[in-house]
Amino acid sequence: MGQELQRRTPGTVARADPSWPTVASTTIRLWFDRHYGRRARRRSLVLVLSALVAMALGAGVTLAFTQRHTASTHAGTPAPNAIQVAQADRQKAAVWIAREVASNIVVGCDLQMCNQLQKSGFPGARLMQLQPTSPDPLGSQLVVATPVIRNQFGTRLASVYAPLVIASFGSGAERVDVRFVAPDGTKAFEAELATDRKARIAAGEQLLANNHVQASAEARNVLLAGRADPRLLVTLGTLAGLMPIQLVAFDDPSPGASPDVPLRGAEIGAATAAGLPAMVTFLKAQQDEYAPAVASITQIANGRHVVTVRYDAPGPMGLEGS
Repeated sequence: MGQELQRRTPGTVARADPSWPTVASTTIRLWFDRHYGRRARRRSLVLVLSALVAMALGAGVTLAFTQRHTASTHAGTPAPNAIQVAQADRQKAAVWIAREVASNIVVGCDLQMCNQLQKSGFPGARLMQLQPTSPDPLGSQLVVATPVIRNQFGTRLASVYAPLVIASFGSGAERVDVRFVAPDGTKAFEAELATDRKARIAAGEQLLANNHVQASAEARNVLLAGRADPRLLVTLGTLAGLMPIQLVAFDDPSPGASPDVPLRGAEIGAATAAGLPAMVTFLKAQQDEYAPAVASITQIANGRHVVTVRYDAPGPMGLEGS
C-alpha cells in the first residue's frame, strides 16, 4: 500500500488540481470499495456518475437562466414595437386636434384614427372617414396623414391635395401629420402663399408703427417675418387703438408645424395692472373668426403677468381669411 501511494505521489512535475467532479467521483468510489466491494461499486458508480451529470446540467441551466435574467434586468424595459409606437402617435395627434382644432372644421381620417378622435372628444359629426376606395381627401379641411392615409394617396397627398403640415407627431414611417387641405390644389395654394406672407409683413410693420405698441425683439422679428396669424394682427391693431399694449412673444403649441404656418398665440402685457382684465374683456367680446379660443391672465417664467391669447387651428393664410 505504501509503495502504491509512493508511485502515485507527484514528483517534480506540477499537475493541475483535479476538477470537482473528479474529486467527488474518486471519494465516492473509495467509500463503496470499503463498504460494498467491487460488484456493488460498479452498479452504484453508474448511479453516482449519472447523478453528477445531472447536477452539472442543472448548474449549467441555472447559470444560463441567471445570466439571461441579469441581461434582461440590465436591458430595462423592452423597446415598444411599431404597433405601440403608431398607437401612441395617433393618441397624441387626437388629443392635440381635440384641444387645438376648431370644432366646426371637417377632419378627414382613416377608420382607426376617426375612432381615436371621437374618444378624445372631437365631434363625430365633423369627421369624414376616408374609405380605402376614396380617390382623394377633398371635402375635408384637414386630413390626418397616418401611415394608412399616406400609403393610400402616396406622394399626391402633399403634391396635389394637402401641402401644409400644421402639426406632426412621432417620426419615421409611423408618424402622424395633420395637414391643411388646399381646396384649389397645391399649386394654387403655393402661388398664394407668398402674397399672403407679404400681406402679413405689411400688417406687422403697421402694427409696430403704432405709438401704443411696444414689442420685444422676439415679437418684432415675428411681425417683420410675416409669421403672425392674421386674426392676431387684426385684433391687436384694434386693441392698440383702445389702450397701450406690450407684445411680449408670439407662440403656437403645434409640434412639427411647417415654418409657413402663422403663429396663433401671443403674450400681451399692459402698461398698468388694470389693463390686463380690460384686455381679456375686449378679447372675449370678439365675434366669429376673431373670437379667440383662449384669453386669460397668466404668469410667465420671469414672474410677470400677461394676457395669453390663442386662436384655434387652422388659421387663415391671408388677412381676408382666404
